[in-house]
Amino acid sequence: MSSRLILLPLLFFVFTCADAADIGECATPEAMTAKLKGEDQHSIASAQRITVDKKMVGMIFTMNPDRSVGYILQADQPMGERASKICIYNRLASIRLFDARKPGTPPDVLLKASDSDALRRCDELGKEGKIARESCGSLNTMIGKAEAWGERVMIQAFTVEKQPDGTYRPKGALATISGRIGGSVNDFPNRPSLGIAGDLKYSSLPDGASVINAVLAYPDYTPYGLAALSGR
Repeated sequence: MSSRLILLPLLFFVFTCADAADIGECATPEAMTAKLKGEDQHSIASAQRITVDKKMVGMIFTMNPDRSVGYILQADQPMGERASKICIYNRLASIRLFDARKPGTPPDVLLKASDSDALRRCDELGKEGKIARESCGSLNTMIGKAEAWGERVMIQAFTVEKQPDGTYRPKGALATISGRIGGSVNDFPNRPSLGIAGDLKYSSLPDGASVINAVLAYPDYTPYGLAALSGR
């Protein structure tokens, strides 16, 4: 079954869980692990997030076995170092995995909207003061350009927001996590960062107007993520 952003079924998606983790919620690694284990969440990928002040903090991406619900987590320390706090950066629904190790762009990661649709929406969002216009572009174009240095889509999912009744519903945006898997700073001597590049993009739907929300480095799949890619 094609998963190329057919939105109608998602309009009726509702998830309810009284004890579910909320966006912005923070806890110790032990407490957060226990909470997410209770939701049957598993880590599927990780990366270092490069903050605006050029520091690195760990970012982890999770999903449950049926891929209906997932989270983006952010630690207060880089991956590989002991964190004292982990926070829910965002909540996801209808997670789709792609093998970014393989060359080429899977058709299912692209939107049906034209680049002109995306740029028109970028203009509107810029005029409304919701984004910096120069930071906005077409998701399809961004994905296509990144293929040149081997950065490809790893994960796509819909973002959701909590309703007054405690349920979660789609908010009309798509999250795309991309990365250059297995790269090195030595791969492109003139631009070392390209060798380990990745990012988290948010796109409005259905037009595909997109901004980079987080710059990532050293993105990779976890063993669970690799098994999910292979269908195990």
